[in-house]
Amino acid sequence: MTRGPDFFIVGAPKCGTTAMADYLAQHPELGMAARKETHFLVGDLAPRLALRPGPRLSRDDYMSMFATVQDRRRLGEASVWYLYSPTAAREIERFCPEAQIIIMLRNPVEMLPSLHSEFVHQVIEPVDDFETALSLDEERIRSGTPTGFPPHSYRDAVRYAEQVERYLEVFGRERVHVIIYDDFRDDPLAAFRSTCEFLGVNADFAPEIKVVNPNRRTRSRHLQRLVRKPPPRLRALLHSVTSQSFRRRTSALLRRLNRTPVPRDPLPAQVAESLRPEVEREVAALGELLDLDLSRWLSGLAEAEQPERLAR
Repeated sequence: MTRGPDFFIVGAPKCGTTAMADYLAQHPELGMAARKETHFLVGDLAPRLALRPGPRLSRDDYMSMFATVQDRRRLGEASVWYLYSPTAAREIERFCPEAQIIIMLRNPVEMLPSLHSEFVHQVIEPVDDFETALSLDEERIRSGTPTGFPPHSYRDAVRYAEQVERYLEVFGRERVHVIIYDDFRDDPLAAFRSTCEFLGVNADFAPEIKVVNPNRRTRSRHLQRLVRKPPPRLRALLHSVTSQSFRRRTSALLRRLNRTPVPRDPLPAQVAESLRPEVEREVAALGELLDLDLSRWLSGLAEAEQPERLAR
């Protein structure tokens, strides 16, 4: 019988989860799902995560993603919207009552522009300018967000304390490992090894530390939209004359050729300052919840972002 995951990287998005999943997958005792972001255990958000019509991932298909790593001691998967979802913690507990949870958190002033950039790249966010997109938060809470945009607004995505608290209530503090992105960025090997200790595997193993999932700029938005959201007639034609593996290879090649890694522009001081209420709220609430000093998140509010030396 195929084993499923017993630990989960649940988010938050753009907080280093892709890099951490990559490093953990290199460990000889750990096996990661063949695909990141399955969001199999997030039933409440499924309609908002769906970029196109079609059935949800089946349990058999989900379990098949662990078929090639059955020889590893521990199995894991990473889906960044598990943290935001009000129901995912309970769904994970029902799937694996003894699960261990890894949570990664980042200063909202850094996380939200990065999330916006990713949504633009995925042709989810129609507004290219972050400040303008952020100003639409209240309207989107009232009227709804674009297809494939899981949170009710950008600001809603960084209500970390209440999200983390759900996991603490379900799994207890001893089974929840919280990583602050600043620490991961500054010393990724130390953060990796503390995670290995949490998972009970050899912490002496050193993965290849590399940049994974850097900030990207799309060369042609039209081509990106065509590749990610082809018209129904074109999709039907391609399905009738090509194999799934060919379509996946071609899509991956076109996406790769259509993007270039670039540093993200510094966040204007007035935009950073507009996020002060969210940062102050999380510094206080997470400090009380986790006994953490996150005052460093406040110190650079009016300054340009730190350059991103690691993957998100």
